[in-house]
Amino acid sequence: MSTSRQTEKRDTLIAIEKKYQKYWSDNGLFETDAPTKEEDSTTDPEELRRRHPKFFATMAYPYMNGTLHAGHSFTLSKVEFQTGFARMEGRRALFPLGFHCTGMPIKACADKLVREIEMFGKNFEAYKEEEVDEELPKPAPTAAAGKEDVTKFAAKKGKAAAKAVRLKYQFQIMKALGLPQEEVHKFADPLHWLEFFPPLCKQHCTNFGLRIDWRRSFITTDANPYYDAFVRWQMNRLKELGKIKFGERYTIYSSKDGQPCMDHDRSDGEGVGPQEYTGIKLKVLGFADEAKAAVEGKIPAGANVYMVAATLRPETM
Repeated sequence: MSTSRQTEKRDTLIAIEKKYQKYWSDNGLFETDAPTKEEDSTTDPEELRRRHPKFFATMAYPYMNGTLHAGHSFTLSKVEFQTGFARMEGRRALFPLGFHCTGMPIKACADKLVREIEMFGKNFEAYKEEEVDEELPKPAPTAAAGKEDVTKFAAKKGKAAAKAVRLKYQFQIMKALGLPQEEVHKFADPLHWLEFFPPLCKQHCTNFGLRIDWRRSFITTDANPYYDAFVRWQMNRLKELGKIKFGERYTIYSSKDGQPCMDHDRSDGEGVGPQEYTGIKLKVLGFADEAKAAVEGKIPAGANVYMVAATLRPETM
């Protein structure tokens, strides 16, 4: 049976879609600018807004450590609908989209690949598939000893754990994104992520039919000195206005990177926060023979020695 007949309607719709997406792009239909002097010479801002109503919308820039997912499409569809409706109302509707590349997740993934290349080789050729215990569900035991109820099943793991994709290494995650194995080693350079994923994001958004002004796109990292300078100006200006100030609070700190390590910056341990313990001093009344030898000459004679026990339940001490 010919597959062309089976997919004829779908292929026709896709062809129409691509035709008009190319027309939109070639004619810059979604490239929105402010009114020029030729269009309106008034210098009164209120009058200008009245004559040329405008609309602006965007979303939190998607993070570029992978391709877009269903959550992105859900949010983007809302922005797309609002922008399209505003354009139908005759407004100058602007829909830009940036690419979020700052923070530590990309660097953490790149560092993982560096270690995995050292372990398995440039193209991970030394890696051997590890045996995984799938823990398939077994028939649940019945009340009758020695018999099993074949109509019911009991699994050792919960449903979420059973469905979890077992990808132990970063290069496996990259392959799961559709990357050829011989290309994965390039992502050991964090800057390569900035060159690879933003164009892919742009292509997916275009395929989705989004009316984005791509002239306005940018990446949020010091590889883009213009946006980087804008963020610094913004923070300095807010501080001058008294809108932000320095303060103190408990936070996770990475001694390796020399900076705070926020929730989405960590390669694992997401959701972990500072934990408060109670420290209890315990006086050492005597040392074991091996401990005596270890501390000999390191503790002044007659000095009190204490050990501090950290506990979440001080009342149990």
